[in-house]
Amino acid sequence: MPMETCKRKDDRGRIATMATIRASCETCGDVELTTVDVRVRVCINDNRGEYSFRCPLCEMTVVKAAEPRTIDLLVASGVSMDTWSLPAELNETKIGRPISHDDLLEFHDKLHDTTSWNEALSHLLDG
Repeated sequence: MPMETCKRKDDRGRIATMATIRASCETCGDVELTTVDVRVRVCINDNRGEYSFRCPLCEMTVVKAAEPRTIDLLVASGVSMDTWSLPAELNETKIGRPISHDDLLEFHDKLHDTTSWNEALSHLLDG
């Protein structure tokens, strides 16, 4: 992801220096973006990072994994960074057997059979 700087007028008519970021869209190829066009996200649990942008040509959102060095470079150039955490459910103790394909099919059938669904809910609430 190469970067260079360009000069543009801000809202007040002053000339401001802004980084130009070259990124790649799977559909359109290389595109040029500014720091306001790109967002960085980093997981605080394992430091995995990614950046995203909306392609100025096809308007599709593009998300790409990024090494810490790339994240640092983007943030240093003025790109906004968000952090996120892995869901707490990943650390929960798992009990019982894993859900199988047959379990999903049975659940699907119960969703479409209101009598069976109501009986299953009643059993859970009484249980």
